[in-house]
Formats: sequence, structure tokens, C-alpha cells
Amino acid sequence: MVQIVLSSIDDTDCFARMLTEALSIHPKVKTLLLNGDLGSGKTTLTRYMVLSLPGGSESEVASPSFTLCNHYPTEPPILHCDLYRCAGAFPEELFEALDNPKFLNIIEWSAFLSKQDRPEEYLDIALKACEEGRLLTLQAYGPCAEALLRHLRGQWPMRKADAEGPAVPHS
Repeated sequence: MVQIVLSSIDDTDCFARMLTEALSIHPKVKTLLLNGDLGSGKTTLTRYMVLSLPGGSESEVASPSFTLCNHYPTEPPILHCDLYRCAGAFPEELFEALDNPKFLNIIEWSAFLSKQDRPEEYLDIALKACEEGRLLTLQAYGPCAEALLRHLRGQWPMRKADAEGPAVPHS
């Protein structure tokens, strides 16, 4: 597990770029599960990830709360889903994308997705508002996701606030 504090929107942009780069180095991890309260930054993180990929500047990233799934013409293509309103009846395109190794899947409110419906490899990211900004808690599932998490831990710049506060990367 790794915890990171994003103190500003610039930190969110930096982390999103770092994450998309790390995902390209660890291509077997194709799913990010995002959890957090309303307003915790799930869609904002997704927006900056989309913008950091080829084709992302042509995308308008919005919360898929009512559409349930948004597709972005990035490279790799992204399926961005919000499971909050699904009540266990998930869109078929979600499972098609989870089975398609070409897609990067970003799933908000993923706590509603049962363990048996999750892929073997994924990164779980919990977002929470805190005094310093946003606290991200990253948990890897699967050996490739664990390698991705080790990579992220080594790449995220340690700042004074990280060293002094509770959000210090650790194993």
C-alpha cells in the first residue's frame, strides 16, 4: 500500500501523468478502481489521465454518473465507468472492456463491483479529502499491479509535507 498527498491541482496533473506513464511500462495492468466520497477527485484524476494520453486533448471528460460509461479516443482507449447508480446491473460494455486487453478501464464507485467480477490485475485507488488536499491510498492486486505500485512509489517526488504528515509512502 502507498499513500500520497496531492496538495494542488498541479499535483493531480503530475500524478496522473506519472500514472499513465507507469501503466505504459506495466501494460498488464488495465484497470483502475477508484473509490471515494462525492467530490473526492475521482473524475478530476481521470480527466488529467485522459489529457496526458495521445488523443486526450480531443476528449471532454465528465462524470459518467448518468451515462454510466464514457469512452475516450485516447491511446490506449479508455472506458470510464461510474457504478454508483447501477444497483448490481452493470452495463455490458463494462465487462466487454474488462475482457479486452486494448482498453484502459477506470471505474468509479468500484466498491459496487464484486470481487469475482474484478480482473486479476488492478490498482485500487481510494481518494479522500484531507487538510493538505487529497489523500490517495493505492493498493495493488496481482503481481503486475504490485510491480506498478513499486514503480509509482519510486517515482512520486517526496515533498516536505509528505515527509512530515501521515501520507508518507510505505509498504
